Formats: sequence, structure tokens, C-alpha cells
Amino acid sequence: MSADVTIPSYGVRNRVERTGPAVRAALRPDHRAEFEAEFHAAAVEADDALDLAPLHRVIDRWWPQAVLCANPEIQAGIDEDRRRIAAGDPTVIAEIWYPPGHPHPSRTV
Repeated sequence: MSADVTIPSYGVRNRVERTGPAVRAALRPDHRAEFEAEFHAAAVEADDALDLAPLHRVIDRWWPQAVLCANPEIQAGIDEDRRRIAAGDPTVIAEIWYPPGHPHPSRTV
């Protein structure tokens, strides 16, 4: 599995590459300006230092948000789990650790 892919228990339908254009395209419009400003500042720093690390840091910081924006059902699932935990539902943790289709120790013989 690629390091660029995370698969939360909610699943990822829309993959987002770890590139500036892909992250920018996946972000909500209200986040794009902040991403672009950080990316441009990192590009200047990368140019001065002849090192791409500043650009990689910006991509690494924004990529998880881009994945959530491209897959709103993931955030909806997280929000629902938080609501259930706040309501005192202890089964949420087992469902997160053992999503449907994966064996749960108490379900195996």
C-alpha cells in the first residue's frame, strides 16, 4: 500500500495525490487561499535554500484536510462516532478497530 493512502474505517472513495495541484483542487474554496499562501511562501524558501523540504511540509500539512474535503463521508462518520461516544455508546471503539468484514476477537471461535 502506498504511503500516500490512508484507509480509515469509513473508506476513501476519492484519492488525493500528494501534489500541490491535487491538494489545492480537493480543498474547499475557503481553504485554498491559505494553502496557496503557504505554498508560495514555501516555494520562495525552497528556491532560496535549493531544497524542496518546505514544499513537502506544506503538502504534508494540507493533504489530510484535502482527503477529508474530497471524501465528506469520512468527516460525517467521525462526527457521528464522536456523537455516539459523547452519548456513552461504548461499542463505537470496537466498530472502529474492527470495521465490518474484519474479524473481531469476540466473534471468532
